[in-house]
Amino acid sequence: MKYNKIFIVFYFFMSLPILAQEEEKDDLGTQEVTVVRSYNPSLKSVFKIRTNPEIDDSLVQKKIKVDYTFEPVPVVSTFVPNKATPLKLQRRESSFFHNSYVMGGLGNQSSSQFNFSTMVPLDRMQSIGLEFLYNKVGPIDKTVLNSDQKRTSFNLLHQYKQNNMRVDSDLRFDRQGHNFFGQYDDLDWTNISSFRPDVIDPSQNLNYLSIRSRWQWYDGLFNKVNFNTHITTDSFDSSEHIVKINTQMRIPFFNQYLELIPHIELINTNFVRGYYDEQALSYSKGMGRLEFQFLNIGRKLKLRLGAKGIYPFGDAEEDDPAFFVYPKAEISYKAGSGKLVPFLNYNGGYDLNSFTSFSLENPYVAPTLAIKATEVNHYGDLGLKAYPGSGLSLKFNAHYSQSDNFPLFKRLPYDDNNQDVAYRLSNAYEVVYDSVEKMGIVTQIEMRFSEYNKISLETGYYEYKRKGDQKVWNLPSLKIDLNANFRLGKKIFFQASGHYIGDRDSVKNIPVSLIENSSGNYQTIESVGSVFSIASSITWKINDQWDLFYEGNMILSDNTSRWAYYQNQSQLHLGGIRYKFDINL
Repeated sequence: MKYNKIFIVFYFFMSLPILAQEEEKDDLGTQEVTVVRSYNPSLKSVFKIRTNPEIDDSLVQKKIKVDYTFEPVPVVSTFVPNKATPLKLQRRESSFFHNSYVMGGLGNQSSSQFNFSTMVPLDRMQSIGLEFLYNKVGPIDKTVLNSDQKRTSFNLLHQYKQNNMRVDSDLRFDRQGHNFFGQYDDLDWTNISSFRPDVIDPSQNLNYLSIRSRWQWYDGLFNKVNFNTHITTDSFDSSEHIVKINTQMRIPFFNQYLELIPHIELINTNFVRGYYDEQALSYSKGMGRLEFQFLNIGRKLKLRLGAKGIYPFGDAEEDDPAFFVYPKAEISYKAGSGKLVPFLNYNGGYDLNSFTSFSLENPYVAPTLAIKATEVNHYGDLGLKAYPGSGLSLKFNAHYSQSDNFPLFKRLPYDDNNQDVAYRLSNAYEVVYDSVEKMGIVTQIEMRFSEYNKISLETGYYEYKRKGDQKVWNLPSLKIDLNANFRLGKKIFFQASGHYIGDRDSVKNIPVSLIENSSGNYQTIESVGSVFSIASSITWKINDQWDLFYEGNMILSDNTSRWAYYQNQSQLHLGGIRYKFDINL
């Protein structure tokens, strides 16, 4: 009974909260919501700007600070750090360019060299300069006549510059001393009574005097004006006077240019006498030329199209028309990234030959020549330039040209009645003219490693075809040119060049007195061997003012000359010193 009462009391107290909760639920009641008007969408809501959801930017969100705790761990170490010391700055060596230098050197085979050069500013716009050069090479062993060589050159310069123009003028005198010593080395000259080596003076001094003035404007109608005059004399009283005047006018034309280039040239040549007779020879020739061309220089396409008309005057030549017209075209296109550039050059011309130009190419021409103008009917190059990168450039082109009155050097016959005149001993060259076709392939490769380190190799192979399938005299089929520049360290500079010319045909004339039958053939054809020469120079810059240098010239082939029987020194070595300084006026 007692436990039942306790249970009843406990159940009663537990039921009170439940009864109270039921009463609260009953008191809430029921609420009713009545929708009076339904939602009707309007067109005005269409143009409301909706807000895009915003996403927290992790780049600008504030970084959570992280605290690290370090626990020291004892270790054993033998590392001892050095104390920090400030870096020592090294001053970069500055290079000074002096306006003057003098140099001299001596070498084997009685060779010597002296050179002086200066270019002094007068004011901010004018400068004057002076150059003097002298070199000498001693005679070659076992030559019948004297064979030494000399050269003296003097040049006076003047330069005037403004913001919109520039004028360069110079007065130049160049004296080149040679000798007609190229006798046949396989003949017994003692059997020829008309040859008297003790009396003959073989020297030939070619004197070139020139006055040149070049005017250039950067803005304006006239772009360039050039004036050149040359006077040439020699040891045999020959004389020649040349005058050249040309102007270049550039006219803007639809963001491109039209160029007009008028040109006038006059040549007057006089020789004391001819080779086969005693009559004096004189030539007077001139021409007027007007060149018209359209010039387009774009980023990819470079175009030059035009024509030139030429009017020759003076001494009339056989079958010489009164007027010539030649086309001119230069086209190149830089495709893609510019690593491949195909090009085409085609033109023609009318060239006035001269004793001056012939003697500069072949110093052993006789001072009694036939002077004719050369008509270049076709002259073209078609090829490709490539720039693979890393300083490497390649060039390949095919060449074709056809000319009338093309000059060829041919050896003159021996004159029994030479009167002790040096060039009448079958050791001089005349010039003959004929129609010649020239076809060839030219390749060039150049590698530039840096500003001072580069190397280039050019090879040209040509084939000549003369009218009537005759021989072309003294024209090599193969030419190779090698040039290299290197800087070894900071003070040593090395330069080298190699030249190779292949075999060529030449005429050999046997003196008539050595032929039993005087009516026999005294002229034969022989092949002149190839020539391979190497020239090198080494310069050691001691300081800003003093240099030591070495120059060497070596011929590694059996034949040592471009022209038959005119041999050169096979080895020349010369050493000297150069001093640089400043001259202030």
